[in-house]
Amino acid sequence: MRLASTVRLAAAGAGAALSLALGIPGLPPAVPSCHAEVPQVGAIRVYSGAETARYITQDGGTACLEVPGARRWTLCGEGGPFSPVPADEVVEALEEISYPLGRIEASVVILPLPRCGLLDSSAEGRVVFLTPGSSRVAREHVHYTVAHEVGHLVHNVLMPDSREDLWREFARLRSLDFEAARDAGAHAARLHEVFAEDFRVLFGSDLADCGSGVENHDLPAPERVAGLREFFVSLASGPGPGIAVSVRPNPFSERLEILSAAVGNAPAIDAIEIFDVRGRCVAAFKPAAGSGVITWDGRSASGAPAPPGIYFLAVRAGGLAETRKIARATD
Repeated sequence: MRLASTVRLAAAGAGAALSLALGIPGLPPAVPSCHAEVPQVGAIRVYSGAETARYITQDGGTACLEVPGARRWTLCGEGGPFSPVPADEVVEALEEISYPLGRIEASVVILPLPRCGLLDSSAEGRVVFLTPGSSRVAREHVHYTVAHEVGHLVHNVLMPDSREDLWREFARLRSLDFEAARDAGAHAARLHEVFAEDFRVLFGSDLADCGSGVENHDLPAPERVAGLREFFVSLASGPGPGIAVSVRPNPFSERLEILSAAVGNAPAIDAIEIFDVRGRCVAAFKPAAGSGVITWDGRSASGAPAPPGIYFLAVRAGGLAETRKIARATD
């Protein structure tokens, strides 16, 4: 089997790629990107197998995947054809997670081919990789895997390993020896895995739970651990870096002033974007160093006046994002 052909066939098999515009009235459920229209839940983008194929290059006959924010992976075409995870079911699984994910900007990458040396799905920083199956992946498995890997996203972003105080508190709630669980050889006994499994059961959909409990059957069910759910929720609402955004006037007629600032040791503001109600990028700005004020003259990137109506403002700083609803009034 030629590897390049496998990449094209696998991507085509995922061809019902959900490159959707976000035509939802009111506050948008996502912070879209001017660079690609892909489905999102909160600030988590979902890249279908076809979209992911755009990040695959050929290096001496070897297919290599390079996704921003993750290491470079070699993909394996032997043993195919493969069936990428359905993107619509990934979106469904994310939407049914009952956890406040607003502070987590991340990507879920649906692989058209498995990675060499790592056949399971995994999370790396702010990127989740969902590995394909040899046949269509069952819907229950999609929900199970997505909820588990989002659990890893939650601790990667909100509870990094540098926060030993939080990990010790989690181990205490779970009646685990911190050092032993941190360095455990058995996969199910590792502290990170216990966290992700607890997240799946506590906050995933009914399909994600499946009534099977956590992977480590020696542990009590997370629903029965006093204070555990509250501990998870506190991570999403606790102090941390963020973005302060204000606009004036709103509604506006000719010019809109956008004031933004990174707070709590957040990285500098690196992008300000404006979208219409269909999710199309109307205008984008990159603030000058030290400048927290941007003025929008109400025109699109082509110079044409944007019509009166509702728009959405997205301000980004590193992995953080903040949105505001704005309105352009009739003259």
